[in-house]
Amino acid sequence: MKKYYMVMSVILTIMFLSACAGGEGSEDIQMASLKDIASIYIENGSINIDVVSVDRDELEAYLLLHDNESGIVMEKGKQKLTIRLKNDISRLFKIDRMPHLEVRVPTEFKGKIIVNSSSGNVVGKDLQTHDLKINGSSGNVNLDFLDFHSEVHVTTTSGNVDIALNEDEPNATLLLKSNSGRRSVGIVLNDKQQGKKETKGTSGTGDHEVQLKTSSGNISLK
Repeated sequence: MKKYYMVMSVILTIMFLSACAGGEGSEDIQMASLKDIASIYIENGSINIDVVSVDRDELEAYLLLHDNESGIVMEKGKQKLTIRLKNDISRLFKIDRMPHLEVRVPTEFKGKIIVNSSSGNVVGKDLQTHDLKINGSSGNVNLDFLDFHSEVHVTTTSGNVDIALNEDEPNATLLLKSNSGRRSVGIVLNDKQQGKKETKGTSGTGDHEVQLKTSSGNISLK
């Protein structure tokens, strides 16, 4: 019983300090060269993230914070760059003031970009990626391509998936799969196969694989 009251006391103290923490917030900006990097791993968890293709030489990670703690951690391994956020239990009590992460990836990067998310939403802007993979749970995924020439694999549990390739006839082999959610395709498909739980077909030359899978979320492709 004493242990219970101690835990509750700690939680209430964190909530009180979080409520008292005012200010307009701060920024954490970190940059990294992608020389010899073949894969970028982004671990955003429950934090919303924007992935943006930009015309620049280095990757830039920008985090908007509502406290003064540095939040971005970058770790370089062999041909691998991992981007994650420092754990902060107090953020559990600051739902309306959660950090927002934006990762700006050079358009010249031709390696893999893997985003591992849970309840955070994933938004892609002006995308010119070559290989993009997103693993999510309940967060939504919204990707908008400026110049489509990419492998795209998106898997969620209950999050909705909304993809805009922005081409009348993208060169893609498509698979949309949802156990109970709705599926919408705004692209004319060759050899279209429509089933109860999946839609597949090809467009253009079919060079790039686009697979969108969710258990109960809705899928829209246009």
